[in-house]
Amino acid sequence: MNDSAIFSLIALGGAAIFGLQGALSLAVRHHQVRNQHPFSACNKVALSKEAQVAKIPIAYGAVIFYGFVLVQLLRGIYIEEINLYLLNSAVVIALLVTCYYAYIMFFKLRLFCMGCIRIYVANLLMAVALSAYYLY
Repeated sequence: MNDSAIFSLIALGGAAIFGLQGALSLAVRHHQVRNQHPFSACNKVALSKEAQVAKIPIAYGAVIFYGFVLVQLLRGIYIEEINLYLLNSAVVIALLVTCYYAYIMFFKLRLFCMGCIRIYVANLLMAVALSAYYLY
């Protein structure tokens, strides 16, 4: 593996950590929102029915996704082989989910939640890092 590929995977891991922190923050916010500032944009998003699937906060799925990406990258350190098919599939699905929830947040809820935007940026950075892995 050349230096550019290694740098791309490091960037992918950094973006996953960035997204994981944002997803953990939103997951915690979902439980604390009822007691603190229920009128802030992030809290309105956390309380919305769109932020849940089968009464499970979507932020939990984001935490699992970022954990999965990080486990795959850490596994690649020890096994020296990364399952790029799984990573590519996960990132493509994450981008589709990101587009859907960005549409919901901006156009349906008409809110600007910085926590959500942080996750969207992390997903975009992860896609760019994986693309760079293949280009260089």
